[in-house]
Amino acid sequence: MVLANLIKYLIKIMNKLFTTFLFRSFPLILLAVFMSSCQRDKSSANTPEETLETGIRGVWVPAPRFTDVLHTYDNVKDFVKVLDDLNMNALFLVSYAGTETIFKSDVLTKYSTYQSSSEGYMLRAYMQNYQSATNDPVRDLLDEAHKRGIKVFFWFEYGFMGEGKPIPATNPLLAKNPTWLGMGNDKLPANYNHSDYYYNAYNPAVQQFLLELVEEAITLYPDVDGIQGDDRMPAMPRNSGYDDYTVALYKEQHGGQAPPADCNDAAWVRWRLDLLNDFARRLHQRVKAKGPDVMVSFAPNPYPWCEEKLMQEWPQWCKEGLCDVLAVQCYRYSGEAYRSTVTEVLKYIKSSNPKQVFAPGMILMEGGNAKMTPELLKEQLEINRQLGVNSEIYFYNKAITDPELQRVWKEMYQQKLAFPMP
Repeated sequence: MVLANLIKYLIKIMNKLFTTFLFRSFPLILLAVFMSSCQRDKSSANTPEETLETGIRGVWVPAPRFTDVLHTYDNVKDFVKVLDDLNMNALFLVSYAGTETIFKSDVLTKYSTYQSSSEGYMLRAYMQNYQSATNDPVRDLLDEAHKRGIKVFFWFEYGFMGEGKPIPATNPLLAKNPTWLGMGNDKLPANYNHSDYYYNAYNPAVQQFLLELVEEAITLYPDVDGIQGDDRMPAMPRNSGYDDYTVALYKEQHGGQAPPADCNDAAWVRWRLDLLNDFARRLHQRVKAKGPDVMVSFAPNPYPWCEEKLMQEWPQWCKEGLCDVLAVQCYRYSGEAYRSTVTEVLKYIKSSNPKQVFAPGMILMEGGNAKMTPELLKEQLEINRQLGVNSEIYFYNKAITDPELQRVWKEMYQQKLAFPMP
């Protein structure tokens, strides 16, 4: 009996002590659990949006004849995984080049001699080997990229350019629209350096075709993050504007006076620049009307060279807020030349729009030839940081699997970045 009473007494004392301890310690226990939870959340955060530092680490993906990224579903997944492993956060997918589109386009069919959207489909030769739940390589690329916080831009590479040689009369666009051909003051088809031949970018019909093509892309893939005009959109060779339509328009606005024979006449240059700048405005307006969150990017050459050769006045686009992401092609093959080019670009950005998001274009490959060494890559990245630039976009994706270049990126890109949203 005595033992039983003693046991009851001890149990009572222990219950009282435990209750007192629990009551007094509960807030501390709760705090510890909360902090542990926060730490787990913090350590598991792996998307750019959850970091504070911003910047662009992007890569251009050219037509499927140059890269096999979209040839199979496995290739799509492998490519996106490589980008993610390297802490890159953007890709710029070719969407229009060589009179073909990366998606089946009713717009291209309407404006060309193609009988169906499959004829102008850039991926038609590869689809027999492509298998996925969607059977749409572009859809799969968007989905896989977005899972990892990687932005996708549709890159309209060719823009107003027709071909890299004189555009034949059989070209599907020119065959249906023979008056679209741009003309120079030498009475020959307008071209840059006898390699890039252009449709007439001053012609509203040609402009309308490209505007509709961009709108169609956004309609088909409304979750695309942005569209990009290259050094060919808007653009036109300096000696252009001597086709019947543009001459008639100039005469109408100048009391019957014909355009100057000198393509470098200041007033004549200004008049044509205004036409192309107006296209940039319309492009921006129509993209934002179709998708308010869709970014508009341009990837011109350095200024003023781009104006002197291709009639691109990108400082004006930046000044007017028409460009969410400026990706000037700073393709240089030495550190000294690269520093000089980026410094000059920054000068024009500062005078036109100091808040402009800017990512220099850096060249890794040209055609099938490597143009970047690990040493030069590291040097150019260090130059960017020294100049206060935390972004870059690479041309093009085929080189990103190079082990030596990857070693540099893993050293320089040790954490993910948030994409700078406009």
